[in-house]
Amino acid sequence: MTTDNNFHEFTKAEPRWQRKKEERPQEILSAALELFVQQGFSATKVEQVARKAGVTPGTLYVYFENKEALLKAVVKEGLGPILSFGNKFLDEYTGTPEDLVYQLVNQWWALMESEHVAGLPKLMTAESSNFPELAHFYIEEVLTHALDMIRRILRYGIERGAFKIDDVDMMSRVIMSSLHEPTVNAHSFAIFDKEKMDMQKYLNQLTRLILKGIT
Repeated sequence: MTTDNNFHEFTKAEPRWQRKKEERPQEILSAALELFVQQGFSATKVEQVARKAGVTPGTLYVYFENKEALLKAVVKEGLGPILSFGNKFLDEYTGTPEDLVYQLVNQWWALMESEHVAGLPKLMTAESSNFPELAHFYIEEVLTHALDMIRRILRYGIERGAFKIDDVDMMSRVIMSSLHEPTVNAHSFAIFDKEKMDMQKYLNQLTRLILKGIT
């Protein structure tokens, strides 16, 4: 009887496999993102992703060559729009340099936490030593572009006489680390920390610390 019930439940879900082709890649990416973040890249099987997305493993391989290609697509799909938004924002910004630093710190966190991609920095950090190719990919596709945005912000302030910075590249790395680390921490140690950190207070203190060091 239990087997029959399971069979009927399975057949009810089967039409998901027959939906429009253009919907499948997005649903595969969403399923992969959730499983990669929950279980880790190594522990997640392609078959699990396919099952969660409601497709066959063969269908998954139509769109993605292998599991590594799938993770790369997840990273591009999740973090690419955030980086694009940041660059567009900088292209159009005309306010004060100080407010721009405030926007950088707060918008980064707001965008990361509002999307289902907040676990990606932790995932990539954890898997980097085991998968060097994926680590290089993350550096080139995400961290390098994020650093470029921070450099643009610092130069914006320098050109207007608001910031005094001896080494823009190093300061950009310091700021990047300060933004990246709490995102990783929020999905690792913070889960078990009895003293929950007030994130807004952290962001406010970080903004003050950055401005004190560059003005």
